[in-house]
Amino acid sequence: MERALLDADTHTREFNRTLRNLPEWTLVDLLEEQVRVRGRDIAVVDGDERLTFAELSARAKELGAYLRQRGVRKDDCVGLFVHSSADLLVGAWGVLHAGGAYLPLAPEYPEDRLRYMVEDFGGGLVLTQDELAPKLLGLVPPHTAVVTFDEVTAAAPAPPPAPGDLAYVIYTSGSTGKPKGAMIEHRAIVNQLGWLAETYGIDHRRVVLQKTPMSFDAAQWEILAAACGSTVVVGAPGVYRDPEALIETIKAHGVTTLQCVPTLLQAILDTERITECTSLAQVFCGGEALSRSLAQQFFAEMPDRELVNLYGPTECTINSSSHRVDPATVADGPPTVPIGSPVHNTQYYVLNGDREPVAIGEIGELHVGGLQLARGYLGRPDLTVDRFVPNPFEADFGSPRLYRTGDLAYWNPDGTAVFVGRTDNQVKLRGFRVELDEVRLALETHEWIKHAAVVVRDDPRTGFQNLVAFVELNPKEAALMDQGNHGAHHQSKAGRVQLRAQLSNLGCRDEAELAGKVAVVLPGAEPTALQRRAVFARKTYRFYEGGEVTRDDIVTLLRTRPAASAPRDPRAVTRAEFGGIMRYFGQFHSVKRLLPKYGYASPGSLYAAQLYLEIDDLFGLEPGFYYYHPVEHRLYLVQRKEPGAAPRARVHFVGKRRAIEPVYRNNIQEVLEIEAGHMAGLFDQILPAHGLGLRAAEHTPEVMAHLECAEDDYYLGAFDLAPASPAPSGEEPMDVYVQAHGDQVTGLPGGFYRWTDGDFEPVSAGVIERRHVIAINQQAYERSSFGVALVSRTGHAWRSYLELGRVLHRLQAVRGLGLMSSGYSSKTDNDLPSHRRLTALLGERGLPVGPSYFAIGGRVSAEQIRHRGMKEDAVHMKGPTELIRDDLRSFLPDYMMPNKVVVLDRLPHTANGKIDTRSLAESELAASDFSDRPVVEPRTETERRIGEIWRSLMKVDVVSVQSDFFETGGNSLLAVGIVNRINRDFNSSLPLQVLFDAPTVEALAKVVDGESADTASRLVRLNAAGTLEPVYCWPGLGGYPMNLRRLAARAGRPFYGVQAHGVNQGETAFPSIAEMAARDLELLRRRQPRGPYTLWGYSFGARVAFEAAHQLERAGERVEQLHLLAPGNPMAGGTDRTPSWRSRGYVTILFSVFAGAVSGDLLDECLAVTRDEATFTEFVSSRLGIDQALVTRIAAVVRQTYRFDYTDRELEQRAIAAPVTVFRAQGDQPSFIERPAVRARVSFVDVPADHYGMLRTPLVDTLVDHIRSAR
Repeated sequence: MERALLDADTHTREFNRTLRNLPEWTLVDLLEEQVRVRGRDIAVVDGDERLTFAELSARAKELGAYLRQRGVRKDDCVGLFVHSSADLLVGAWGVLHAGGAYLPLAPEYPEDRLRYMVEDFGGGLVLTQDELAPKLLGLVPPHTAVVTFDEVTAAAPAPPPAPGDLAYVIYTSGSTGKPKGAMIEHRAIVNQLGWLAETYGIDHRRVVLQKTPMSFDAAQWEILAAACGSTVVVGAPGVYRDPEALIETIKAHGVTTLQCVPTLLQAILDTERITECTSLAQVFCGGEALSRSLAQQFFAEMPDRELVNLYGPTECTINSSSHRVDPATVADGPPTVPIGSPVHNTQYYVLNGDREPVAIGEIGELHVGGLQLARGYLGRPDLTVDRFVPNPFEADFGSPRLYRTGDLAYWNPDGTAVFVGRTDNQVKLRGFRVELDEVRLALETHEWIKHAAVVVRDDPRTGFQNLVAFVELNPKEAALMDQGNHGAHHQSKAGRVQLRAQLSNLGCRDEAELAGKVAVVLPGAEPTALQRRAVFARKTYRFYEGGEVTRDDIVTLLRTRPAASAPRDPRAVTRAEFGGIMRYFGQFHSVKRLLPKYGYASPGSLYAAQLYLEIDDLFGLEPGFYYYHPVEHRLYLVQRKEPGAAPRARVHFVGKRRAIEPVYRNNIQEVLEIEAGHMAGLFDQILPAHGLGLRAAEHTPEVMAHLECAEDDYYLGAFDLAPASPAPSGEEPMDVYVQAHGDQVTGLPGGFYRWTDGDFEPVSAGVIERRHVIAINQQAYERSSFGVALVSRTGHAWRSYLELGRVLHRLQAVRGLGLMSSGYSSKTDNDLPSHRRLTALLGERGLPVGPSYFAIGGRVSAEQIRHRGMKEDAVHMKGPTELIRDDLRSFLPDYMMPNKVVVLDRLPHTANGKIDTRSLAESELAASDFSDRPVVEPRTETERRIGEIWRSLMKVDVVSVQSDFFETGGNSLLAVGIVNRINRDFNSSLPLQVLFDAPTVEALAKVVDGESADTASRLVRLNAAGTLEPVYCWPGLGGYPMNLRRLAARAGRPFYGVQAHGVNQGETAFPSIAEMAARDLELLRRRQPRGPYTLWGYSFGARVAFEAAHQLERAGERVEQLHLLAPGNPMAGGTDRTPSWRSRGYVTILFSVFAGAVSGDLLDECLAVTRDEATFTEFVSSRLGIDQALVTRIAAVVRQTYRFDYTDRELEQRAIAAPVTVFRAQGDQPSFIERPAVRARVSFVDVPADHYGMLRTPLVDTLVDHIRSAR
């Protein structure tokens, strides 16, 4: 051990022989030397502006003298708040001439961060440009002096600074959640620039591009390169984010020297234009690990150029080591390029926990000593003492302090160091040092977030690290729909549950329900221009771009009623006129929209309320009950009736429960009634022009018997078509309240008012606040000017919510002001926060409260009214997860932005109450959403052409034909663009929904080419992530593995579902379990020729997995793990094993294969209609939306395998050596594995989930926890 330490001491001294004589110069001395030698040469280029060295010095001296006159002295910090420009360089040099230290304050930084930095350094004086002064004044404390360049006047020259004075201060990430300022002295930066000049020729021959944001330490040598005699080209603001613009800048100005992080270098190489940069001689890379492959890519394009890998903490003055990459040897080197050897007058010590040097190749914490160490942290002596420690090796090179980097590294024998990771929670990401706690604390400042955790996870697809944030919402600030009973789709819209429901037309009666019904084609199927204008103008507006709102505007809004023609008898209405009226209730389409447009609003845009007409001797129709189909613009005669006593047209509204259940769990009836009210409001809008109106009819739920609706559908109410009434409205009594948001309504001060007799009666200074609306609507609230709250006072209970929707539609139909519904009350104690707040406001004044509906609004522009796209519908594309990501961009720099945000109901905690970040980091939720999809280049001409469309519209550099459209950032607007381009370029007519069924370039190409997609292997890869050997899992009865996807995603290793032979077209099921397993093993062993094998089986699949284990062991292979998941039959199936359509048990089990349930109304309906295979297949296909051919094939597999089971003799012949773990589901019958004849070591785990629930969220997580605990 002593010998090893002695050797370590020796190589440490040898590798650190970096001493150089450094003249006692300052930055000012260096610049003045350049003025003396090359005063007329160009020092700065900013667009068309040029400054010579002499001009740069003169302007800097003039500024420095003025700043000195304004009080700037030695070591004083002067904020520099300027755009990337020549002013940036003049400002920095001016502060240095004044004797102060400049502190870069990048204008693009989040305002909260800027505000903190100014307050932290004391904020004495900040230098800025005229155009930025107003913004700056809103950021700095009152005592801060704000100085612009135009204010500078002549003053006495300032004395020069000394080498030990501060030159600049750079703020870097802080473990307390706040950044800290590293203080850099002149001698340190002079040493850095001297090293760059001597080692890499940064001198008068170089043209350096200044493109790094100035607040980062790496930007300082770009800014100060004029001190070496180099010309500095100032890039346009934001050029560091635009590879194409970078290339153009390099070409335009003959740039020779570029500095960039590896991520940016990769992006530049991906443009395939770097070879156009003929002037570029050297590229410096730093800020994150430089991979061998990226270096090779660089040299493949630029073989005769210099590539240098840089490393250095801010506290050690930009670069503390470097490594010139050798193109001849890089291919044989390590995967990560070394960080190299220390710069001049700098020492590296790789130390163990006892602060002793480690041997070559041994990992330790990197400590840095020498001349470039920062003085410490501004105003933070505690942090300075913690990070800058006494140097036990001071005698070797005279450096009294070491900086603890927190980085892990080791020495190579050649004296170069290699970075291997971090010792703490601080990481290097995207070229910048990121303190995970700082990101976490920033997240927790978001008003929606109660708790947060941040982890780093490697992405095996790209080789990069991803920052993943987990958040727990604060329900008081971020209310969700169905709060406390919400589905995951209310937390994130990534799963597109709501969008799929919207596209599926679930509110319409399907073909099976209408089969055999008489269809009446209505006139007016093609909408008129008037109809299209009216329908597209009626939007739920979430943006308010029309300017100010006045008190008079709101008065007009509340008083406006549709203009009525003279009253007419409905008998005078022709069939054509009637068709025109009904057309308003049909779908409208636009090439700019993915979703159809309706003339009325529907909560969640699900359009689950159906419209029926009871007709007696009107419009040339025979008496009967008709269903209006909004997609087809047809009436279907549901049931004939005896003629009535008089001609009549009665409208019945019915709510289809199944259409709304995919999205809503609470307040279903209320939501449906509100939608019916909006439909009544559309009638109110249309009918007066025809001399007609609506009159409330009797509430007759018994009419449902004539409408042939599902038993769980809701009867919502009825209205009669009648002559227009001379009264202004047939609406029921309604209390109307208006709130003005701050000073947003001219003539109406902020507050809450009651609308009475044309006036506003003050109720409260308080209002329904932003936090009282659903989280996804809060951004719209911030843009709004006012709100309207409606409180129903009808004496008819069934009309309460209908009337609320009816009145809001009337208000939404008024042009000029746009409204968005933002909350309502509940009949079942599930009030949304807006109603709870409304109750409190009205309670303060003793005002009555009833069913309520709340909307926010503002003025909308003529362009918004005309617009036929989906801008206003963007809320359907984003949930709290996506909106949090958007919000984070306002207060986190880009380099600290999480790649992924995951909203959880509750973050996991360790036993001592801390958030369990380790389990989060290891969870599948932290994995990249598309890590299992490597980049696959286009292989056919169709894939190439579609890939080019994808690349262009998705704004990506690399397109993999297997990348999922939605996982890679696609949304409905992009979907419209891509499908329209495909249809144009290929002369095809694909529907907009095609991307939901074919979300990859590969799948789209097959659709375009008309290929069959039914060519998949029976070994279905459900998860590719992980390095362990895969799990092979047999699915339940029927053999279709798609219900294993959630389990596979959480398995933490590759996972294959073994699909039964017979599911694919042209296949038939095997006649025995033994043959099934044998044929399946042929596939399995082609994938994995040798053991050990991990076999799982779910439900019926447990028997096949058991048989497969037996056959593998009999063949001499080892089975490491045999897991049987819910191997018993659900109790509801009974014991009858006859596959007969007359067997209730068989049909129940067969139904459960598709529906995942053995009870419920849908099962009862299935049992009632099933007589044979045809009736069963038709029912399942129509009700569950599954392809009928697939239903037939799966049902055939079930029928063949339904009776498969082991006899006791067969079990006795199948001794299993592998450990068998059985995960029993609640309510299941005992399975074959529990019989005495079984010869195996079996352990049992009881899972608190039923047979089907254990594979569904959230109970699948419980199952996975039990599986992991059983290992």
